[in-house]
Amino acid sequence: MIGANVNGIKVEDLFQCYDKYNFLYQEKKEKMRYLYPMIKANWSMALDMPWENFLLLTYNRPEKDLFASVSAWRSTSRSYLIQHMVSNQPENTRLILLHFLELLKEDIVENNAIQVFYQPKTRFANNMFSYLEGEAGPLHSHLHTYSFLSYPLKPIRLNDSSIYAEELNASNKEEIQQFVTMERGQFYSWVQDLDSDDFTLSKLDEQYSKYGLSRTRKIVAYKDNKNNILGVTLINKASAGLNFSLLENSTEVILNSKQPIWVLNEALNNMLYHLSNEYMKSDVNQIPLLINPEYEELVNAYGGSTMRTYNYFTCDNTVLDKWCLYLVNELKAVHEHLLIKNEQSKVS
Repeated sequence: MIGANVNGIKVEDLFQCYDKYNFLYQEKKEKMRYLYPMIKANWSMALDMPWENFLLLTYNRPEKDLFASVSAWRSTSRSYLIQHMVSNQPENTRLILLHFLELLKEDIVENNAIQVFYQPKTRFANNMFSYLEGEAGPLHSHLHTYSFLSYPLKPIRLNDSSIYAEELNASNKEEIQQFVTMERGQFYSWVQDLDSDDFTLSKLDEQYSKYGLSRTRKIVAYKDNKNNILGVTLINKASAGLNFSLLENSTEVILNSKQPIWVLNEALNNMLYHLSNEYMKSDVNQIPLLINPEYEELVNAYGGSTMRTYNYFTCDNTVLDKWCLYLVNELKAVHEHLLIKNEQSKVS
């Protein structure tokens, strides 16, 4: 393989590489600045964890100006969130991902799943995950597009008091799970552990807390006076900066697609009212929100701001062999391209 290092690089060296190869571009650095010392401290603690909970794979040869890196952290009991794919050579991007997937195959968790957020404009990622979703099908994968927004921590006036919030518990678990499955599909619900009794991810949080970190979740349904679910929020809480876009502290808003837009606007108003209070003691100074693109303007009307579009892909480990084969074929294509390029340069 590529000879990559598992959880072996110092955080300061890693961040210098991120900076050098423009992964931490200026806009992202400015947004992270107030959290920077905390993020570095959290990453130092995370690197002490077993790789099954936090994995950082790096290939760094400064004498040859070569760098590649990918990381992942356990987001639910049965899934990793893959992130921060960085490389200054297309060949090394594919090699380090192959190494990464081979490591994941060693994890003993049955049907371990992978989650990843990527921007659709990133051609390599978009082509790869679109292909895998087509190969795996809905029984083993899920692909969804989100608008990723930032919402300010500010009080908001509550419009409709007839809508009420109800946190997920043992008695309402089945109906909330059915709602999420209706809107996102069975596979998504499975990846999010919604079929388990550990709604808050308390067992996973125990693993994180051994190393001074945290990972919890709160799921809240919003209902009308006839007990109909108008929407659900999945509120993620974790040590800040495990993901540089703060996805570890994001809230996913799932609205009832069968309801008229004016009803959903009232439900969203109620959600933002409660979320502002929920995040008031958080380390982050904005609420990172994930929502279907068709509802983006509703959030912006309440003071939110759109940051980017994300595609979200998740699959189980039955897809790993197909993923590896895809990367092997990609490597062949890269090598052939480089050979042609070299021949052309000789001619010129």
